[in-house]
Amino acid sequence: MSYMKYILLFAALMIGTLAISAQEKEEEKKLDLKFYGFIKGDMVYATDGVNSFGANTLAAPQVANGDEQSAIGFTAQHTRIGLKGTVGEEIKAGGLVEIDFFSNAFDANGKPRIRLAYASIAKGGFEARMGQQWDLFSPNNANTNHTNGNMWFAGNRGFRRAQLQLSYKLDIDNVFPMVQVLLGETTREDVGLGKDNLSGVPMLQARLSGKLMDKYTVGVSFVNGQYQEKGSAGPWDWDDKITTTGFGFDFNLPIHQYFSLVGEVNSGTNLNNANLFNIAGNYGYNINPIAGNSVDDKKSFGLWLNASSKVTDWLLFTIGYGMDKNNSENFNVGNYEANSMVYTNFTLPIKHGFALMLEYQILNTTQVTGVDAQGQITDTQDNKANVFGVAARISF
Repeated sequence: MSYMKYILLFAALMIGTLAISAQEKEEEKKLDLKFYGFIKGDMVYATDGVNSFGANTLAAPQVANGDEQSAIGFTAQHTRIGLKGTVGEEIKAGGLVEIDFFSNAFDANGKPRIRLAYASIAKGGFEARMGQQWDLFSPNNANTNHTNGNMWFAGNRGFRRAQLQLSYKLDIDNVFPMVQVLLGETTREDVGLGKDNLSGVPMLQARLSGKLMDKYTVGVSFVNGQYQEKGSAGPWDWDDKITTTGFGFDFNLPIHQYFSLVGEVNSGTNLNNANLFNIAGNYGYNINPIAGNSVDDKKSFGLWLNASSKVTDWLLFTIGYGMDKNNSENFNVGNYEANSMVYTNFTLPIKHGFALMLEYQILNTTQVTGVDAQGQITDTQDNKANVFGVAARISF
């Protein structure tokens, strides 16, 4: 009988252990889902003409185009909605999808646009992601009210692209170094296969960063991409390989609630060809050579930084500066030689995630209006525009 007691006790312990194990496995399978985003309405007024990503619109002012014409616009297209989720404990699987409604015009019928969409798996310090996400090169975002402007064409480069990204984070005292590598799409598609697909070589980006004292982050990054351009026009045939290269340094220094500094410094060649936004892309590589456009590499240097202060719980203040410099050896008429933006904004959190935002920008753009036979600049035009923005946002 005593043996039976031990057997029953052992069986009870085994059943209890299995039940606990089954419960833990069940808990591992629970999917943790979270919605996030914001709804945002904007009003923008510009004293003079501005270009947004090459088009004469107010959607995300970037370049002063020299037109002596003021403009005003209202839009809700900067609204964003996202969903992210993870499942598992020791090995975590997850994903994220984020959309907005941005179009390069103040259109009342904006269509949904994928911003981010990727699947991921992680264990320990290792993580693999596949899908569309942010670049490793120039990874920081400016604290500007023009959320889809993001200091592009004024020092900031990074964008989103489809990619395979691998990262590994080490826990070493107070340094927390991270190594990240991605293979991905090099440029936007034109008609049919894009120039990067024809090259047969994916874009490569890499970043080495460290989080010091568990709050200060600094990083260095690299990018390389290639595209093949083939074509003919009249007596001309061409088969050119265009290469994008770049190096960058980024920092995020939340020193105090009254003073936080974020920024980047970078330089590169043909960056704009790879959707790394700046004024020095090789715009000649896909233009008919009869027009005599230069296909030489286009070099650029850029930097931006902004300082933010949480003055009180109901007032956040930011002041920032960004610049692009075209360091190419030759130019075409209409190219930009330099571009800069100075801005300041105030955010007033009201309650329950609702906030009002005010921003003032000064855009300065130097455009090439004359070149000699060697492509050297003989004349330029300085353009300026003042841009005022008011926005209301509810975050969730």
